[in-house]
Amino acid sequence: MSDGPQLAALLEVLDRHGVTFVIGGSVGALAHGASDVRPGDLDVVPATDAQNLARLAAALRELEAVAQPVTGAWSTGDDGDHRWVEDGVERPIAPLDPSDPTTFDHSFVTRLGRLDVVPRIAGAHDELRTRASRLAVDGRPAWVAHPVDLLAGMTAARRPKDAPRVRHLRVVAAPARSGVVFIGFRTERFDEMVAMFRDRIGLSVIHEAPGATWFRLGADAELHVYADTDADHAFFTTGPVVGLRVADVDATRAALEADGLRMLTDVERTETASWCHFEAPDGTILEIIGPAAGGPEG
Repeated sequence: MSDGPQLAALLEVLDRHGVTFVIGGSVGALAHGASDVRPGDLDVVPATDAQNLARLAAALRELEAVAQPVTGAWSTGDDGDHRWVEDGVERPIAPLDPSDPTTFDHSFVTRLGRLDVVPRIAGAHDELRTRASRLAVDGRPAWVAHPVDLLAGMTAARRPKDAPRVRHLRVVAAPARSGVVFIGFRTERFDEMVAMFRDRIGLSVIHEAPGATWFRLGADAELHVYADTDADHAFFTTGPVVGLRVADVDATRAALEADGLRMLTDVERTETASWCHFEAPDGTILEIIGPAAGGPEG
């Protein structure tokens, strides 16, 4: 066995058994581009419904997994940090029971390397999944927790080797002031486009209405698909409409108008955001999105 886990092989077994999970820990940091990370294990946060845990139990059996004895317990401080408290008392290892997620909360030694199953300490799966990104992990696509959640799931006191990944994750998790936050399609083949993004690309649906489906893209971006019958987006005529994040929508709009560009919509606002659409110099339809006037970006 190599020093670290055989990530691709472990993920292949979990995927083949249909286990639903989000990756955390050092492998998550590595997937987000942290350097100098040498994972000693694969941390997974599984969905805790009984059906999924039964699939996980089957995968663990195939992996010849052996739960390691523990001589301590987790404690949560007033600051929300989780600390492992050693007390020298070895806990009995209960048989895996799909109706009881706590029986899966172990570090397992497997024939493909160490696998840590963390149903609770790193965060609840359903919450982590809403912010997770589909990233390549040792060449295999997998859902990886958002950097903010990876930081929250790190335990105190952090080990010296955690310092580089913490610094990297803080940079990745910092709010962006520019970049793509929206992509919109208006299409005659609505059902097929929705099925492609949902079933083949694996995007999470966050809103559905007749002729409109919205998907999450990473932590803070969205992809919208509209049917060609959607009158509100009839100006989506030049292909996918990209929404670009700006610090001040009103100021940016004024500058674009001063450059002679045509505005297609008024500035629309919610309590946390504002946006409008315009025509770029080559005729492409674009959108600018930013914080609500006078307030922080949501």
